[in-house]
Amino acid sequence: MNNTQTFIETKEYKRFAEFCDACIKYQYMGICYGLPGVGKTLSARQYAQWDYLVKQINYEKAEWMGALADEKILDYHTLFYTAPPVSATKLTSAINVMGMRFNMVKDVYRVRIGEKEMNTSNAFEGIHLIIVDEIDRLKLHHMEQLRDIYDKHDLAMIFIGMPGIEKRLARYPQLYSRIGFAHEFQKLSKDEMHHILEYKWDELGISIKREDFTDYEALTSIMKITNGNFRLIHRLFTQIERILEINHLTSITTEVVEAARNSLVIGRK
Repeated sequence: MNNTQTFIETKEYKRFAEFCDACIKYQYMGICYGLPGVGKTLSARQYAQWDYLVKQINYEKAEWMGALADEKILDYHTLFYTAPPVSATKLTSAINVMGMRFNMVKDVYRVRIGEKEMNTSNAFEGIHLIIVDEIDRLKLHHMEQLRDIYDKHDLAMIFIGMPGIEKRLARYPQLYSRIGFAHEFQKLSKDEMHHILEYKWDELGISIKREDFTDYEALTSIMKITNGNFRLIHRLFTQIERILEINHLTSITTEVVEAARNSLVIGRK
């Protein structure tokens, strides 16, 4: 089996990226909301290149700082932060530390290639955008701390949450007045699901044959079960891969799909 995961740039991701670019251009706050599992978090992490960056900034010892950095580090300017249920002071501190580590790693790399001498960067120097996920967890005093960061620095900020968060934030006029853009993250279209499912087949090392009724039937079954939910597609295929391996199977059938479905807890989509 091929375990390599490829990020697929759907139309919705491209719309999200355009939304982020617009927030940066005008230095606005923005709201992104959508149902669970449609791909909000995955898209935000991809836009920020966070899977790469988090490895750079989560060093445990000072001598490891910048050890993994390469030229790509200089191209990225977005922080991604998942809001935890903590005090407002800890929230601000966590974002500051993240920004400081990000810039220190950049500085170490610049020193290594001879661009500059080492000095202490501002936590938000060169940061163009902060994306805050799971914004539904936060209360007014948390939001005030985020507004304070936004007001003090020349950057954009995007809040990601569930449908209805845009109405909740409207109750905070000082914050809401700074919001310039809103983006509703939609579930996958039928054509996009076909495209993604072909990739998922390939990741399992199996070629999908549309003219084969067994493949067509399995494809249709998966589309019905997942209903355009990006996260559910990934969860379902994790179970499909497990079932194929356990039973030494080389094709995806409706029986395999149903067995995978029965291994999941699937709520309303």
